[in-house]
Amino acid sequence: MKRVLLLAAVLAGFGCSNDDSSIAPPPDPEIADFLVIGRDLENVYQYSFNGDSETGQLTDLTREIGVFPNYLTLRQEDDLLSFYSFADGAISLTLLDVSTRASAVYPAVFVDNPDQSIAWGINTTSQVFFGFFGPFGTRNLAIQDAQLSGANIQDYQVDVDVASTFQPLLFNNKLYVSYRDNQGDHKLTFYDIGSNTIGSIVNFNSVPISILFDNSGDLAVIKNGSNPVLELYDPNTLELVDEQLMDFNTGFSSGPLDGAVLKDNKLFYAVSYVQPARFGSGPAIFDLTTQENKIIDFFTIADAVEMEIGASISITTQVFDETQNTFLIGYSVVDNDVPGGGILQISVEGDLMANVPLSFFPSYIFRN
Repeated sequence: MKRVLLLAAVLAGFGCSNDDSSIAPPPDPEIADFLVIGRDLENVYQYSFNGDSETGQLTDLTREIGVFPNYLTLRQEDDLLSFYSFADGAISLTLLDVSTRASAVYPAVFVDNPDQSIAWGINTTSQVFFGFFGPFGTRNLAIQDAQLSGANIQDYQVDVDVASTFQPLLFNNKLYVSYRDNQGDHKLTFYDIGSNTIGSIVNFNSVPISILFDNSGDLAVIKNGSNPVLELYDPNTLELVDEQLMDFNTGFSSGPLDGAVLKDNKLFYAVSYVQPARFGSGPAIFDLTTQENKIIDFFTIADAVEMEIGASISITTQVFDETQNTFLIGYSVVDNDVPGGGILQISVEGDLMANVPLSFFPSYIFRN
């Protein structure tokens, strides 16, 4: 009897062992690719990271194209990066195609003068556009359209009696401009680059607006406030196509909703935290169908990252990569004894997929 029981136990043990070995371990999380621009005190860098091999390539852009850390702003149009710099009373423009590595420098694309108070600049591969107030002593908003290779420069008036203008949005050969006039009305229009014409002006009265394009190509306008509404407009006519309520109190900045993505009736965005808080904002997803606002627990993720690196972090930039369905968040290390920063990859479920350390401070994550 003892031998029979012993044999049964041995066979049972083999059976359990075989069952355990047949259970496949969970797959490793997919690490996303990314391209980030950043800087230290002396240089500007590009870092290209490959998620499959988990390796990256660092490029010194100061050495390659001559751009320095004190540049004014950085724009992206498809694969083209544009660095705006100011020196000796003029704005210069440095272009870099990240795919072909082709570059070009255009000095003095805008020369400072008292009749034109510049507000912003944006460009394509062949033209640069500046929003400005002028002539001197007026609050007339206009757009200067200048050829990068040539002397053709034209000014086009947008509106009069304007208090402030917000950052522009370039999409499908049109430049979308939002602004607030001196009566407190928030307005939206576009400049058609092909026909050199200003489109119709949509007046949202006293309601501040944020804008972005959804994945179907419609212009989405978020009317901010305690009872926000998302409205979709035809990008060619600015006629209202659809509208949906948003059951949460928005606190978005006026103008383009930077780093956010609207697809499949969901808004992937940076939610502003109630202050005082350790961070200004973090990743969130608002479902327009269910009206659920899912705020990812970024504070717990940050605690784990800070414990891992042994220093506090500060968020520098955030985007949602819709092609890889991942939040990418850039951070700098607060402790001066630990230079640099990194990129956090966070899934839509709220899991930390990767923490990629960098030897510089990331300031711009390339939009795919």
